[in-house]
Amino acid sequence: MLNSYINTSVAPTISRAFGIEAPKLSVPDEILKPVENMISDYCGANRKIEKALIYNPDAVALWLYQKYTDKFAKVINNTRMALPMRTVMPSVTPVCFATIYTGVMPSVHGIQRYEKPVLKVDTLFDRLIENGKKPVIIAPKECSMSKIFKEREMDYIITNDSDLCFDAALEALNDDRYDFYAIYEGNYDSVMHGEGVEAEISLKQIDINADHFDRLVKKARSKWNKEGYKSLFAWITDHGCHNDEIGRGTHGSDLEEDLNIVHFWGTGD
Repeated sequence: MLNSYINTSVAPTISRAFGIEAPKLSVPDEILKPVENMISDYCGANRKIEKALIYNPDAVALWLYQKYTDKFAKVINNTRMALPMRTVMPSVTPVCFATIYTGVMPSVHGIQRYEKPVLKVDTLFDRLIENGKKPVIIAPKECSMSKIFKEREMDYIITNDSDLCFDAALEALNDDRYDFYAIYEGNYDSVMHGEGVEAEISLKQIDINADHFDRLVKKARSKWNKEGYKSLFAWITDHGCHNDEIGRGTHGSDLEEDLNIVHFWGTGD
């Protein structure tokens, strides 16, 4: 069974939270109602989100959350809901993150295979910039997140590898010059491709992701609450994974293991 909520709803939902228009080609009303209700309860009728930290781990499937739930304890403790989601085909990183941040299907945004061109269509980042917000992408060089959203009037903190993204994100939060932080870490994806999706060394990467999310959210929440900002936090992965016939991790298919994912959402309270 495939999940009913689809990744195209992420960008309109975040846009609604900030009180700005959704990316131009998306469907503005295609939003995640549970998240909208959570934000409404948190902000009240006359206030919107002012800061957001979106953590983007790669390839963390729904089935991993279901089978190894304890590994997600730090994520659960820092958020208010876990929503089962469905990604798009082909279930590969540039296609999926393009869909997440444009709010449209691959046939519309144009990335329909594993390639990393700069997106020319409107994105959540464009909407934030147009509305006076300051977004930043923190990601390792050569990954999809460091490439497909380039050429915009925003900052990009590009590290030499995924291991350095966490430290770069902490440093950026110290300065707190931004309103929207998109932080990508691809460590689980990188390891599971070589070792298998349930190898001990692969599953250890989920522990690392959960710990990084915990520390980033706690730092941002403490800082933003002290300064009186209303804030949003989310764990937004791109696609799932499964083992191939020789026991190495892979994805890109229409299997449930690849398409079904889970996103976690929380607020500053």
